Amino acid sequence: MRVMICNQKGGVGKTTTAANLGAALARAGAGRVLLVDLDPQMHLTAGLGLPAEGADWTVADWLAGRPGEPLPVPGEAGLWLVPGAAEPLAALGAGVPTEGLGASFDWVLMDAPPTWSEAIADLMRGSDLVICPLEPDFLGLQGLNRLLRTMQGAGLDWSRLRLLATRVSDRLAVHREVRARLAERFGESFLPVAIRSSVKLAEAPGRGRTIFTHAPASTGAADHAELARLLMRGGRGARRKGTRT
Repeated sequence: MRVMICNQKGGVGKTTTAANLGAALARAGAGRVLLVDLDPQMHLTAGLGLPAEGADWTVADWLAGRPGEPLPVPGEAGLWLVPGAAEPLAALGAGVPTEGLGASFDWVLMDAPPTWSEAIADLMRGSDLVICPLEPDFLGLQGLNRLLRTMQGAGLDWSRLRLLATRVSDRLAVHREVRARLAERFGESFLPVAIRSSVKLAEAPGRGRTIFTHAPASTGAADHAELARLLMRGGRGARRKGTRT
């Protein structure tokens, strides 16, 4: 399964989702899992305790089809990373090859930057799912509407889009109200799993760890494990229907 994690609004938990969902999938027996750092800020790479500068083989090489090996993520068996590169994806232009990328892995999770380019559009076309993390508030809805308009303008339908509520606090009335609105409008495309607001989730990247090695008993670990189980069930259904993996 190839999954892009994308939202044009920053600060919604895209990188947190990529790192911890990847670890959850590997720990749940989903097979070999590859993380791909598409963001030139390289937060995914740094947050996993790997060098964010000076890697011999980076996402630019991966996209160009140049030979190289992803890095094993420390403390996470079955999880690898294609390190980020400072070069913006927009510089690559259109025509990014998508066939064969990550072919030796069962799951490929791509952490997209909060910017749009033809390269992102090409990678999204080659994805099985597009997960949009968003905080369920007014600004979160604005960011979602922007992504929907951008996808539509690029000729990308919304059938593979899945919305993931992040940084959720049920104590906030606005979070409860917006989640109800999203569920009503988007139905099954609004994932029934929510990633709750968590200090431990915020701490983990600073330690160079996933939530599972930093705080395995936390709500952040439980929420991402539940998300992985949900996607694994959906992934098996997709393979039965002949979806490319």
